[in-house]
Amino acid sequence: MKSFLGALAILAVLAPLTAAARLGEPKPKVNAFIKTLRDLHRGRPEEHIMTRAKAHERWITQKLDNFDDDNNATWSDRIYINEKHFVDGSPIFIYLGGEWEIQSWDISNTLLADITKKHNGTIITTEHRFFGKSIPITPLSTENLEKYQNVNQALADVINVIQTLKEEGKYKDSKVVISGCSYSGAMAAWIRKLYPDIIVGSWASSAPIVAKVDFKDYFKVVGESYQTLGGQYCYDLIDNATSYYEDLFANGKGDQAKKELNLCDDFDPKNKRDRWQIFSTIANIFAGIAQYQIPANYDIPKQCSVLRSFSDDDAEALSKFINWKVHEHTGECISATFDGTTGYYEWAKDNYEDSDLPWFFQTCSEFGWFQSSGSSHQPFGSSFPSKLYEDTCEAVFGSKYNTTGIRANAKATNAEFGGLDIDYTNVYFVQGGLDGWKKVGAGVEEGATIIPSAAHCSDLGSISASDSPELVASKQKVIALVDKWLAEA
Repeated sequence: MKSFLGALAILAVLAPLTAAARLGEPKPKVNAFIKTLRDLHRGRPEEHIMTRAKAHERWITQKLDNFDDDNNATWSDRIYINEKHFVDGSPIFIYLGGEWEIQSWDISNTLLADITKKHNGTIITTEHRFFGKSIPITPLSTENLEKYQNVNQALADVINVIQTLKEEGKYKDSKVVISGCSYSGAMAAWIRKLYPDIIVGSWASSAPIVAKVDFKDYFKVVGESYQTLGGQYCYDLIDNATSYYEDLFANGKGDQAKKELNLCDDFDPKNKRDRWQIFSTIANIFAGIAQYQIPANYDIPKQCSVLRSFSDDDAEALSKFINWKVHEHTGECISATFDGTTGYYEWAKDNYEDSDLPWFFQTCSEFGWFQSSGSSHQPFGSSFPSKLYEDTCEAVFGSKYNTTGIRANAKATNAEFGGLDIDYTNVYFVQGGLDGWKKVGAGVEEGATIIPSAAHCSDLGSISASDSPELVASKQKVIALVDKWLAEA
């Protein structure tokens, strides 16, 4: 018995020492694969405008678990709020934060800000739990993320923000309109479904409302973007170069491909997961350009011209282009390995610095949306199946998050929120015609407005002279619908 108790005592001493050692580990390299994923899940790109309406930071006390009455733990959630135009009883307009760190400019010089001014309202942006500075609990262990990181908890947080404001006399009669883009656009739709007595209407921009594990149609639309806006030559260049490198790996010339692509020494040409990562990384770089392209700015044609300018040889041009995008010609090698990705996520559990891990967990536990090379109608090859992401989920979060578990999770999400079976009202869906996310969003049959040639979350800005007629019409419809929702509520 003494020896057993002694062993327990030793373990009690060693446990915190082990945790401290892990906490003090040097930060591993953020590889190119993670960088490109981060780029695809960033917030709305900042518009460079000289004057901005001022929003100030405020902190709201939230429950750690909104659905457990016995858990009294709380945390501080950040919002930005602008009350400049508000008069007592006027509406509250909320732009939901998604898988990013919120900024004060998220609610400045936007269409929602214009609508807020028109109605003498208050405008807010809320920071989603586990992103930015709104961290409810650490470490970011699988156990903590399973308990506290999901869309239902996040939606309940938003409702608490509203209720907290309504406890202030000036807001007690205020009606609430919600807006969001991308994942937060889906949140905008779902919060209207779950809390129709609190939310009078929602504007859901580029909202992915269908959970889907193998999201192969995404890159099909990305390819269409390059073909339509960049030209057939640009599409063919990417296609030819990708095929060249795939052939090298397939024919036992992986070392040559590694050298020509300037991959780091730790890349193993014989490791299929490493190969999956580099081809996914290349595709993600092009997707990052396409996702927030603005046709009036000629973003894709400009990037295609740069790509071609690097070399007349397609494969060399592609290699130089992606090295430029990742490291801006510093000569540094490109790191893209499966172990590098999983190692970084493991480190992030105890050394939280950014939003990558909590969002990746949500894709494993709720949504999927793993952008794969499963479609043959795109120029990025066939070398990064959704299994890349599924294997990463299992390696980081445990066997519960294997392929079977992930598919069950996505099925459960669709069962809960209905997917395209939209049984809620007063939600306006907008999709970009060249946005890959439209493939898991509401379409014309569901009443969505499709903006030709537009990309992701393209309708958030104020009405501009550079807007297409279709984009202007959609923005005017948002304004009219908000008038209607407020009048009828």
